Amino acid sequence: MPDHHATVDVLTAPAKKHLVVKRVVSATLEQVFDAFTDPEQLMKWWWPNGFNCPSAEVDLRVGGTYRLAMQWPEWIPVEAQFSHYLAGEYYEIDRPHRLVMSGRAVNEEQGELFATLIEVTFETDEKGTALTVRQSYFDPLPPPQAMAGAEQGWTEQLDKLEALFLD
Repeated sequence: MPDHHATVDVLTAPAKKHLVVKRVVSATLEQVFDAFTDPEQLMKWWWPNGFNCPSAEVDLRVGGTYRLAMQWPEWIPVEAQFSHYLAGEYYEIDRPHRLVMSGRAVNEEQGELFATLIEVTFETDEKGTALTVRQSYFDPLPPPQAMAGAEQGWTEQLDKLEALFLD
């Protein structure tokens, strides 16, 4: 893991990498937007398969913050796990069309491990809501295994999000 370092200003730092993930979700714009901003719903779908979100805190306003806890799956050895949560600040909230926020991987011992800028757009589609997630990465980049699995992680998370609307 990287050493403790200063917080990255994701609004002004030059991005080193970008990831774009698109999905059409069979739900209204409002329903999908709310799933990204409501703590109860976030706890049901945030994090890839095997990981859980045991708690979520959201102060949904520009300048407000969020914090999403992470619980590791049992199949990952304890020595490979590290204390981690995702936190960030909201920069833009245009309900139900756009959400822009920082995404900071933080652990209590080392502070911020890495930071991203997450931009989510929600557009009406004939099948529901066309969702586009654009994540920008900055120095220091996430660990190689996290970068390698980022697209798969978002895909798995969005599968879980979509399942919320199948009930």
